Amino acid sequence: MTTQVPKYVEPRTQKMNNVANHLEPWLQLEGKVVFVTGASAGLGREFCLDLARSGCRVVAGARRGDRLKSLCDEINTNSHLVRAMAIELDVTADGTTIEASVKKAWDAFGHIDALINNAGVRGGIKSSVDISEEEWENTLRTNLTGS
Repeated sequence: MTTQVPKYVEPRTQKMNNVANHLEPWLQLEGKVVFVTGASAGLGREFCLDLARSGCRVVAGARRGDRLKSLCDEINTNSHLVRAMAIELDVTADGTTIEASVKKAWDAFGHIDALINNAGVRGGIKSSVDISEEEWENTLRTNLTGS
């Protein structure tokens, strides 16, 4: 006796179609401009590299300008177009300084399609009673207010 395996048919529901339609502009990343904060190291750096490989133009923002320059040089190597630019940015700065950084980013490529707000600090690994007020404030300014 042979067992017949029913043919798998992928379900197509209206809800799935609505999600797909909503995400349609992001199925193709070529030419999108993405501003990434915390871009000088870790996940931020990897986001920038992956986005550039996917065809995006990248605005890399972070405090460490030397690392940003290295990242953008890596992305722009072997390209006749500028695909990445560095913006020194401290997300804990005052609003006027942040606005000036965003304006530089906007002026570089004419628009910004998306923001990856990746900047953050871990802080020391301590008991909450051992964290200094200064460290506490810096962590909140960066991880909460900076967003």
